[in-house]
Amino acid sequence: MVKKIVSAFLVLLGVGLADDGVCDSGLIAYQKQFVNLLTENDAYANQYIDRYYTAGTSLGYSSREYDFSCEDKDSMMAWSRYVSLGYAQMKMTHFSFSLSQDIYTPYSRALTPSASDHPYSGYMRLNFGIIHRSLSVLESTFLSIGMVGPSALAYETQKLIHYLTSNPIFYGWKHQLKNELIVNLNYQLVKKFYLWDLRYLSSDILPALDVALGNADTHFQIGTRLRIGYNLDSDFGVNKVNTGFNGAQAYNDRFSAYIFGGIFGRYQARDIFIQGNSFGAPTGLDMEYFVYNGEIGAAILYQGMRFAYTYTHTSKTFKSQPQAHDFGTIELSIAF
Repeated sequence: MVKKIVSAFLVLLGVGLADDGVCDSGLIAYQKQFVNLLTENDAYANQYIDRYYTAGTSLGYSSREYDFSCEDKDSMMAWSRYVSLGYAQMKMTHFSFSLSQDIYTPYSRALTPSASDHPYSGYMRLNFGIIHRSLSVLESTFLSIGMVGPSALAYETQKLIHYLTSNPIFYGWKHQLKNELIVNLNYQLVKKFYLWDLRYLSSDILPALDVALGNADTHFQIGTRLRIGYNLDSDFGVNKVNTGFNGAQAYNDRFSAYIFGGIFGRYQARDIFIQGNSFGAPTGLDMEYFVYNGEIGAAILYQGMRFAYTYTHTSKTFKSQPQAHDFGTIELSIAF
């Protein structure tokens, strides 16, 4: 039964498991590399709020694309083409490496946080990714290894930023989650469908699947983005640190500009930042297992570089949370 469900989903998203045996597929490996900066903060959505998932930062590198199906098939990294549900399909492959940090704080700045409020916690991790691009599908697999707790340096980061920006200090960090080694695996699949494609204005829809497994985050998510703009055949959408889908990098030098909106529904089976450390006393919070995110934003690309802003609305993640939460994402991708 599981095999039938997976096969049906792959057919729906157009991921074939049979090799077409043709190297001239219309795909061209993009030769530029990237330095990627992502910063998320609730202050980018509302400068007067500072709570829950309050900040996320990611600094990374993405390699050029490789054609392991044909031109680079003898490379020592050609094994990576098999890290894919469509392992025999013609595709271009690149690799990504990034260092990311998330910061979580309660609603209140009290010295001793309430048992019904969000716990203090930080998450520092290294992310290793293999990304495959075919004509209409983007497939990403990420392994994250890091730490939750004081070793994530969330308190030190927030204290420095708040000092430099003259913002109030949170005083309850001694109550943050304990140190815990984190190993998390994440798989994403994005399919591109054009709604219309005119000379100066196009529209597409990007349905996607996202599955995570690990002691920090275990979830199953589906959703979609709708884009309207000029030359949508330059990327698969924007990137974010903490929610949504990975759109990877641009794959040509053409100018592109678009606006977009998206909605994502998630079943959250494990969230260490709500439930607490894997070993030891739980937080006692009653987690919301079904959550959703909505987003709107805009992006501009040229010569492989991308600048984007995304506004994200997130539903409540625990039942005693008084209201939903919003944050903004700024992305700068520099090609060279």
